[in-house]
Amino acid sequence: MNLPNYQRPFLALSCVLSLSLLGACQTLESFEDSLNSLNDGLGEYAEKTENTGPALRPASLPEFGIGDAFVYDGGRAIYVADIKGDRIVWNGGGDYLFEMTRDFTGPILDWSYTDEEDQKRSGSTTLKAGSENIWPLEYGDHVRISTRSSNTDPVTGEVNEYDQWLTCTVPATETVEVPAGTFDTYVIECSRYYKQWWMQTTKWWYAPEIGFYVKRDRSWNSGEDHSEELVTYGPAPAKIAKSAQDLLAKTVQQSLETNNSGDAKTASIGALDIAVTPLKTVQTDKGVWCRTYRQELTARNRTSSQIKSACRTDDGWVLEDDVPDLTTQ
Repeated sequence: MNLPNYQRPFLALSCVLSLSLLGACQTLESFEDSLNSLNDGLGEYAEKTENTGPALRPASLPEFGIGDAFVYDGGRAIYVADIKGDRIVWNGGGDYLFEMTRDFTGPILDWSYTDEEDQKRSGSTTLKAGSENIWPLEYGDHVRISTRSSNTDPVTGEVNEYDQWLTCTVPATETVEVPAGTFDTYVIECSRYYKQWWMQTTKWWYAPEIGFYVKRDRSWNSGEDHSEELVTYGPAPAKIAKSAQDLLAKTVQQSLETNNSGDAKTASIGALDIAVTPLKTVQTDKGVWCRTYRQELTARNRTSSQIKSACRTDDGWVLEDDVPDLTTQ
């Protein structure tokens, strides 16, 4: 590195002053890397408290299928829109799409959405060499993940690149009660840093029973903290593959046409199991037969359930909301 003569004494002095700490003269960037490594290493020596939560077997990465959906009490709903090899494409609402591996604790690898000014925004992240994986989950796990991200300015097209790193731990297991039920969970905690600055910490309560998190807390160095709990989950009828939607519609027709109330009609396609059970049958003043029924979709140990009503027309059983004005029939 060529420096003007007047700067060289200051560089030499900085090297002398830092020898006791670094062992050699380092650049600011290498010092930051050393500091990050030191911070990570401290986790190995931190005192580990005894885990008082439920004893759980090591948990492998969760499995997903198209249409798998999860709804939280704050109104956030996400579902699997597509699967591309080892990547899961999630819809986070509207046109917000983001891609991840099956590891939901890891960084979002690609994302895109339209902002409030109707501009398309997108970005991507790659894992840097040496990044670790926290799966399979076990109490006491501690890993480090280094990433490089880029955002594209929708107006100028300029690409902004930056490095971040995360430390993730599994500090406990815990039994938690949320609107969706009571679950034995692994607690996973990841803190994200930009250089030496803490930016965000996310804490998940992951339930191996259903293969997803039932609770999530997020805290930031700026902005409001946020917490959410799972309300319902399972395959979403309108989001499953077209072939599965067709089989569901066929099963509904067969069940309502031939099954007594309380008797389920079942069908399967791939990993998806379908059950349609008529619950009640009534006849309107105009002589139209209508039935209330429950449909249940189950895949990967996740079940969604809906109660619907349909009425008999010349075209078969039609959802009650779609039937022509019954009062005139």
